[in-house]
Amino acid sequence: MNVRKPVDYGVMYGELNAILAQNLPQMSEIYAIGKAISQRPEKGAAIAAAEFLQANFPDRTGFSPRNVRRMRDFYKTYENDQTLLRLAMKIGWTLNVIIMEAELPKDARKWYLEQAREQKWSKAVLLEKLVSAAHLEKSLDVEADTCYTGDKDIKTCVKRTSTHDIFWKAHCWVGQLWMPNLWRYISTRLLQRVSPKMFYIRC
Repeated sequence: MNVRKPVDYGVMYGELNAILAQNLPQMSEIYAIGKAISQRPEKGAAIAAAEFLQANFPDRTGFSPRNVRRMRDFYKTYENDQTLLRLAMKIGWTLNVIIMEAELPKDARKWYLEQAREQKWSKAVLLEKLVSAAHLEKSLDVEADTCYTGDKDIKTCVKRTSTHDIFWKAHCWVGQLWMPNLWRYISTRLLQRVSPKMFYIRC
């Protein structure tokens, strides 16, 4: 019968003590806690950290095992992407959790991080934007482009994305994450805005 030896988390506990003693801003503290846990190879490190934090800092909230695991995941998500990390550090933890757990591609994640801060979105607004795949709306915007006429005069032309291309992008995104809202998205975001004609319209 194999008996597991108790794991010594003394070093990690010391790091957690040091982190909380600094009174760091919320996101800096969360990132530091996540880093301390991520340096441990044991699967139970996050739970051990949560139990230690709850026992030694009873006046603090937010140290449930689930939330501490999220702190570890937050560090792992952004440790190799300083550009996104800087954006994530500028919004609150609740919004970060929503964006992190939405499993977004990098470009979409960057867009939501930027917009959440610039527009000062609440949790409810952010969730609504994710459900409606708001980051895809930029594909529906009219894009200004430069073109040449027969007289070689430069004029501004209007370029529109085809209905088929827009529908396909929306279908892939909504189909993966937001299937229940597919019809709502198509009817309110696509059919009301996009002409059935395609491609390039000369001014």
